Amino acid sequence: MSSAIQNVQRVERVISIAGGVMAIVSGVYRGGALGMAKALGGAALLQRGFSGHCTVKALITDPETELAYLRERVAELRAALPKVEEQVARRRQALESKNQENRIDNAVEETFPASDPISP
Repeated sequence: MSSAIQNVQRVERVISIAGGVMAIVSGVYRGGALGMAKALGGAALLQRGFSGHCTVKALITDPETELAYLRERVAELRAALPKVEEQVARRRQALESKNQENRIDNAVEETFPASDPISP
């Protein structure tokens, strides 16, 4: 997997991380749709700060390189999709099996009330 070109300098990264944390905390504290939007914006700032890459900045300064990077990233994600779908199918099957076992256990408990007193 390729890594994005870092186009965010150290000071910008620190400011992005600090602003992201403050926006997330403020958004969660505020609540509601606007709070959620603010928290999501803060998460985007955190991602920008930790990765050192800003897609918006790259699209403005060097759009051809950024578009090539984004195309490569999409191709990588498409290649990984069958593995993810396989994992999801396996987990879904395990969950369905577990649910079936729970239904059987509940049915057995309902048909055999061991806690009822013995009738004379």
